[in-house]
Amino acid sequence: MDDRVLSDSTDLYIKHLSERKIPGFPGVCFQCEFSVDRYSDDMVSHLFGTDLPDSMDRAVAKRRAEFVAGRYVARRALMALEATDLSVGIGENRAPVWPESFTGSISHAQDMAICAVADSDRVKSVGIDVENMLSEKVAADIVGSILTDAEHGFVGSAERPDPKALTLIFSAKESLFKALYVEVGYYFGFEAAKMLTIDWRSGMFRLELLQTLTDALPSGSQFEGRFEIDAQRALTVIVRGHG
Repeated sequence: MDDRVLSDSTDLYIKHLSERKIPGFPGVCFQCEFSVDRYSDDMVSHLFGTDLPDSMDRAVAKRRAEFVAGRYVARRALMALEATDLSVGIGENRAPVWPESFTGSISHAQDMAICAVADSDRVKSVGIDVENMLSEKVAADIVGSILTDAEHGFVGSAERPDPKALTLIFSAKESLFKALYVEVGYYFGFEAAKMLTIDWRSGMFRLELLQTLTDALPSGSQFEGRFEIDAQRALTVIVRGHG
């Protein structure tokens, strides 16, 4: 694939493609910015050599733009790993289906798409999630559906939860779902896990399962993740090794 030609044709829709380093992750991560207003279905064939999947036929323009941007960075990550198959299918619950010998995760928020991919012999699974910072109003509206009672200490009062902390916990649980779904195979909600620790200085967090998801993922299982956060977004990553 000619990167220069891609850049010439997509710089109004997809721009600022870059590789992002994730400490301790033995794979690659690419991100880009994209503009929904600049998206066109005509770009899909040029970018991927195929049309949009049938499941996207009824999707609104915003959803199509997000989907294509996510698959674009996924394709770039697979190229960097010298994969021969660059296609990423759609499975149940819209989960990405990765080419044989690879595992990965895709996320997008407003005008940003990001993807982490690794060889499956080095990483069992990875979950990555990016979220726009919640407003105070939205945080207050959804806090009850995101947190268990044990987590309220991280955000202050339920009436006026700290948007920064709640956005981080929301994103961390999304990353956990993505990291575990490949093994669990079914949907589980925010109530399935609780945040144990957040280290704002090191950018590390730890989650614990409150439900048994499979025999190999019993209640009490713990997972460590990394995060980066600023005034606009929270980014979280959970990497599961084979050990």
